[in-house]
Amino acid sequence: DTSECRELVGHERRVTSIAYSPDGITLVSASFDHTCRLWNVANGTELRIFRGATNAIGCVVFSPDGHTFATSGYDNINRIWHGFSGSCLKEFRGNSVAEDHTFGARSLAYSP
Repeated sequence: DTSECRELVGHERRVTSIAYSPDGITLVSASFDHTCRLWNVANGTELRIFRGATNAIGCVVFSPDGHTFATSGYDNINRIWHGFSGSCLKEFRGNSVAEDHTFGARSLAYSP
């Protein structure tokens, strides 16, 4: 029921991004507390905490199949996470060609 509002309690700092899984059963939230959290949409239960970022996580997006999701953090690392196991599958580190300058993504997208 989309008319019901739910408060998802768990992050210790500001939430920066959320993404619904393609099937609408779960959502993932990213936060300044350096974590992502997977939630059951129907009852608001926290299903898993994803740790590993060393700074705030700015954005999150689910893969089209809903099994993985990607994050981009202020630690300049983009990560691919397995939603069921909680493991980090891959890290992509970003630095620009300009000396002493790093960058982080402000948005992410999967290619179908």
